[in-house]
Amino acid sequence: MARKSRITEQPPLSLLERIYKVGLYVRLSVPDSGKKDSDTVETQEAILRQFIEGKPYFSLVSVYVDNGQTGVNFERDEFERLLEDVRSGRVDCIIVKDLSRFGRNYIETGEYLEKVFPFMGVRFIAINDRYDSIDPSTSDSLTMHLKNLVNDVYARDISHKICPVLRAKQERGEFIGAWAAYGYLKSAEDKHRLVVDEETAPVVRDIFLWRAMGKSFQEIAKMLRERNIPSPSQYRFSKGLVKDGRLAQAPWKIATVKQLLSNEVYLGHMVQGRKQEALWKGQKQSRVPKNQWVIVKNTHEAIVEEELFYAVQEMNRQANEQYWEKKKRFDHIQNTENILKGLVYCGNCGTKLTRYKNVRENKHKEPKFHVWYNYICPVHATSADLCSFISIPEQDLLALVYDVIRVQFLAALDMDKLMKKSRFGSTASAEKRKLEQQIAQAKLSLESIRRHEETLYDDYSEQLMSERDYLYAQNRYQEQAKSLRQQIGELEEQQRVHSQEKTGENPWLKAFLQFQSEPLLTRPMALELIDSVVVYSKTRIAVNLRFQEEYQRLLELVMPQYEVAANE
Repeated sequence: MARKSRITEQPPLSLLERIYKVGLYVRLSVPDSGKKDSDTVETQEAILRQFIEGKPYFSLVSVYVDNGQTGVNFERDEFERLLEDVRSGRVDCIIVKDLSRFGRNYIETGEYLEKVFPFMGVRFIAINDRYDSIDPSTSDSLTMHLKNLVNDVYARDISHKICPVLRAKQERGEFIGAWAAYGYLKSAEDKHRLVVDEETAPVVRDIFLWRAMGKSFQEIAKMLRERNIPSPSQYRFSKGLVKDGRLAQAPWKIATVKQLLSNEVYLGHMVQGRKQEALWKGQKQSRVPKNQWVIVKNTHEAIVEEELFYAVQEMNRQANEQYWEKKKRFDHIQNTENILKGLVYCGNCGTKLTRYKNVRENKHKEPKFHVWYNYICPVHATSADLCSFISIPEQDLLALVYDVIRVQFLAALDMDKLMKKSRFGSTASAEKRKLEQQIAQAKLSLESIRRHEETLYDDYSEQLMSERDYLYAQNRYQEQAKSLRQQIGELEEQQRVHSQEKTGENPWLKAFLQFQSEPLLTRPMALELIDSVVVYSKTRIAVNLRFQEEYQRLLELVMPQYEVAANE
């Protein structure tokens, strides 16, 4: 008889005393779940559902399917959604068919299994590999590492072999992408051939005509949104071609329109190889110069006539030249440092704000050029109907942010004086001794439980107690041990914080004191002290500073000592 998988023989619910919130993860490298073999999306999902069926301690939250996604990295839409649900607490147990479905990258897979998931309190099960993270007997690290290493080598070997095959298909004019360009569909008879999508092809023609009539990219994107025409991402989501719900909210944007208007696929030519990835060389995905693209002409029906297409290309070329000529006109004027780069966000749409350079020429006085900067929302700048935020002068924003930080400078100076008072030192020493005693006592209690557990098992093995009583007592001891370990962790954290405060090494205090003599906001100061700046309007700004938890802990520690000293 074949040996049964240990992870299918789950302990009774009375022992577990918890319900796991399960996420079933399915991955298939080839984006075609309809093929007739044993490893389709449907087959994987059926195996996972069968595994949890009849187990009351598993509560299914969602199924996450990455169809046509490589396993050599974790940049996958559904995997990202799974992690979001883990972070939010919706999922605390992940189940996969086998480790290769989770990932074929040895280093990253090991990082998740040995560090990330244990830290997040996530149970991980790989059915075919008989691995369950809560069962120590299944966690042979060496075996796991070797298997992951084999998967890693296998993925690179397959990449080495398949790259020339795919290149040959491209050169024959065969379509090898996951989904067709907007305006086309993959043929039902031959998935390597494109056919016109009668639903979206008219939209493509309209876009080219509007551009030929002189409409800007921004105007075209706005017209499409106003007419409620689904963007390429929205359309693919509505047809079930992609499953990431975020794509259902992706509107028409300037970049989408520009890309569509430059794509030779609409002339009936197959254009591929614009990006490359060679795992066997260790190369991640990157863009390829246009002269290296694989273009095979007349492989499918055209949507746009050549005359119209090339007229639009000429308009785009002229517009691009005019843009760069205007931009280069003031290149000789030196830029100032972007102090808040990457830290400022739009309070309306959440997008990072962009620093915009303004130049006005003074014809009759010096200096010849007046230069100032604004922070603008790129969403509003390109699609005003999607975001109402306009801009805020950089000078005003820097002053407001510095005022907020200056308040913390003053607080840090006051706190430093308090900590230097001798009364704080003596009281802190007493607090330190108290923490040491509490930690020692908790560790003694934990060791006592360990000895009791050993005795408990001996009694059970010698049939001095029933299985029911053994399981009940074991569960009680495990809960007590868990509580004690948590208590020890919290006490040791208090001890660490206490040590920092006594030596003046509190991160908040140290960070703010080092900049307290600076008269203006600087780039190093911004990077060290600011988490983010959210701008809702010129009069409503939220400055989120770093080290605020450390500040609160210091307050909780110092203020009682100060109050005692003040009352004596």
